[in-house]
Amino acid sequence: MKSRVKRFWAGAVVLAGLAAGGAWVSATAPGSAPAATAGPPMPSASSATHGVAAPALADRARMATGRVSTAGPAAAASAAALASATPSQALRALTRCYAADNCRLTRGEGLDEHFAVVGLVLQQLERLAAQGSPAEQAAWARELLAFPDGHVQAAALALAARLPPSADTVAAAVSALAKTYDAVLLGKAYPVLQQWQQLGLNSGYDDMLLGLVHTGGWQAAQSVADNVRPFLNAGNVGRFAQVARELPPGARQQSLLRALRDYQLLQQGG
Repeated sequence: MKSRVKRFWAGAVVLAGLAAGGAWVSATAPGSAPAATAGPPMPSASSATHGVAAPALADRARMATGRVSTAGPAAAASAAALASATPSQALRALTRCYAADNCRLTRGEGLDEHFAVVGLVLQQLERLAAQGSPAEQAAWARELLAFPDGHVQAAALALAARLPPSADTVAAAVSALAKTYDAVLLGKAYPVLQQWQQLGLNSGYDDMLLGLVHTGGWQAAQSVADNVRPFLNAGNVGRFAQVARELPPGARQQSLLRALRDYQLLQQGG
């Protein structure tokens, strides 16, 4: 409990720094600001940092807060205001300053700054899951699926999977996954995609999976080839077979051909 309180106040201090710099906003729901796509180049979740649990990333953010100056009456007033900020308000401040590349949470640049923001976003997602309404949670899950960090995308996907499914959420996930190079994120996504597919919410799956396996990054393409079997059906098997014929010989082609054979055997009762 003490650890969570410390993490929360660390986040409040950092966000106070944002407030002092004019980054704080009062918007409480997604949709009123541009998507957070600016900022320095970021690693995917399948980089060397993947698999780091949210508390570990939050620890890095907390370390960064020690280097943020909050001296002066403006910062003190902002800290007091942020003590009662909602998760949505905190997430909006973070995504806006990240998009503008002016969060200034650390004295460093690049990954130090990136992980400071990521740690705080993950903290606020935890708070949102505990305190936010289902509508708020769904809106933020959709928005953060497009955030340029695999850890945040995975957390947003996990949040979306716990909520009542909707076509809008599925569309946001499909759009984000279609652009990913991250095989680890895809590995986390397959069970969620199957969960939605069983409910008939699979619009866009075929184009996403075909695009990834055909022209996606090497790891992402191989991941799809290895895991596509549950997503094959009478309506798309011909398209996947065509792609398999066009792929160069190698592991990806062999995996896709194996999935197609398994599908045919299943259809024949084998």
